[in-house]
Amino acid sequence: MQSKALTFIVIFAFVISTLGLLFFAFDGGFSGRGHGMGGGELPRSLWLVLFVVPLFVAFSVLGYSLTFPNLSVEKSKEETSPPIVKKGESTLDAVLRVLNDDERKVTETLIGEGGTMLQKDIRWKTGFSRVKTHRILFRLAKRGIVSAEKYYNTNKIVLARWLTGEKK
Repeated sequence: MQSKALTFIVIFAFVISTLGLLFFAFDGGFSGRGHGMGGGELPRSLWLVLFVVPLFVAFSVLGYSLTFPNLSVEKSKEETSPPIVKKGESTLDAVLRVLNDDERKVTETLIGEGGTMLQKDIRWKTGFSRVKTHRILFRLAKRGIVSAEKYYNTNKIVLARWLTGEKK
């Protein structure tokens, strides 16, 4: 939705600035001494509005969209469909197979520590930054692979029971 609106704004601004350029070229420039638009004087502010401002807006929007790309990425098939468990393969192995390298590293660290760790300890064991660890754990929690509980000034991260094969 956001990218469609930005695209519309950029196209609209380019069209307006192109029209302003055409009026500028065929009307004798900024002085307005030409045959177009009745041959009268056109104020400089009109040219500024028709040509320079929309062009500035178009480049600003384009620069913004390149600097801050849309972060909401559509879910891939791997995220939406459950992993297919092959014969002789555990659920854990199937999940590890579809995770990216960073998510796999965090999940394997959790498995190595018995399925429960503090978020700050995961950060130190994996060597990831605080923000990167948070983002990875957020993606894993969104998929239901881990859950997070508030624990003083950090989070207690627990591997999902369905993944470890534990019963309630």
